[in-house]
Order: sequence, then C-alpha cells, then structure tokens
Amino acid sequence: MSGQSRDAVNTATPGELFLGEVRSRDIFPVLILHLVSQGPEYGNSIIRKMKEMSGGVMVVSPNTVYPLLRRLEEKGYLTAKWEDPDTRTRRFYTITPEGEEKYAEMKARFEEHLLRVRQAIDAIQRELFG
Repeated sequence: MSGQSRDAVNTATPGELFLGEVRSRDIFPVLILHLVSQGPEYGNSIIRKMKEMSGGVMVVSPNTVYPLLRRLEEKGYLTAKWEDPDTRTRRFYTITPEGEEKYAEMKARFEEHLLRVRQAIDAIQRELFG
C-alpha cells in the first residue's frame, strides 16, 4: 500500500470508510426523500436531521444538500415554496407522487447496501473485540 493510500485510510472517518462514494449519490437522496415524505421540510432542518440520524458520522454539507434539493425538484420528485416569497427566508420542500415512487424504489435498493455495511461492521467488531 502506498504512503498516500495508507494515509487516506488512517485519517478516514467511519462514515468515509463505509459510506464513501455512495454517500451523495444514494444515501443523501433517499434520506432527503424520507424526511420530506414525513412532511414539508426546509434545507437547514434536513441537514440537521440527517446529521442527527447518523449520530454525527456523516458529514452533511449545505454545498451538497442544497444542489441536491434543486436536482430533486428539477426531476419532479419535490416541489418547493418560499415561506415568505418577499424575504425568501426558508424554502419548504414537499414530496410529489413521482417522488414517493422514486423514494420507494431507492429505499428498496438502499436496504441491501445498509445490510452489507452492518454485516461488515459486525464482522470487524467480532474480529477486533471478540
């Protein structure tokens, strides 16, 4: 293993080790659709809830979440309205029927990934701690 690769592993957080590349592509969209399916949400609330849901393991950046919210809206999975159109303080997102369908599809695919991550963590814990 090269020094650069070894350093990357040594400084990786648990989230980076097990969530890695699928984080923004798969995990964030399904979490956003999940939260918005429970009722209208605004960006900072979504970010806070995602951090809480992961116990702080996932780094949830506004620079990732806000563009993703816009893409989900462009695809027709979410609709959005300003709380106060004149001041544009908070933009509340609501899931659409197409978003509900996409959420169900993503959730089914994501469950398999979560089970693999859980199995990997359990195996490592057993190996290290008995």
